[in-house]
Amino acid sequence: MRLNFRPAKGWRAFIGEVGVIVLGVLIALGAQQAAESVNERRAAAEARDAVVGEIEEMLAVLQLRQAAEPCVERRLKELRAIVDQWGRTGSFTTPRWVAQAPWFLSSTARFEAAQASGRLALLPTEEQYRLGLITGTLRNFREIQERELDAWAKLRALQSGADALSARDRTEIRMALQEASLLDYRAKTAAGQGLTFAAGYGWRPSRRRLDYMLSRGWKNGRFSPSICFPINTPPQVVNQNLFFPVPE
Repeated sequence: MRLNFRPAKGWRAFIGEVGVIVLGVLIALGAQQAAESVNERRAAAEARDAVVGEIEEMLAVLQLRQAAEPCVERRLKELRAIVDQWGRTGSFTTPRWVAQAPWFLSSTARFEAAQASGRLALLPTEEQYRLGLITGTLRNFREIQERELDAWAKLRALQSGADALSARDRTEIRMALQEASLLDYRAKTAAGQGLTFAAGYGWRPSRRRLDYMLSRGWKNGRFSPSICFPINTPPQVVNQNLFFPVPE
């Protein structure tokens, strides 16, 4: 059976009505896409600001490590002389303050949050690469710091004096000294590369949060690395300025 359909108002009016409906749908879809695009740009800008802010705060930490490097290098040299003396004579002049390499709270939480939420993927590919490169360097620096804590804890055994240590202790301390030296080299490299790369991308160290952190670490609110005190300094003298004393 053949149907003979004809619009009541004619084909021209029918086509016009359909066109209006289609146009309305297209306008709605366009408006939705525009709104989504605006939201994505806003999310991308928020992610960028958060991650760059985090990076610039951590760059200030790298600067502090560089400032303390002369003290770290001097202490490693002094400890090497002590271990060498121990090997030659079976004894050594007992150091009162071995200390440790500076340790700073380091975080890449904002980068990881932006990555997990997918907001990082909204940024241009090159920008994602730059943020990832610097964040990777900061993660590496954080790992180095954690390993340094273990190495320097073993080196502080020298404060017990030769009579309290065995030949096996001497071997372990010598190995810890090599580890501390290697980690210091890696820390210097990470700090130098991180600051150089960041400067090339237009990012500069920010001390906004760091100054607060320093006020929670040192009673005088100033960065005063314990390793910069002479090796014969009594521990209580050094620790009196620290909210969290370095273990002896």
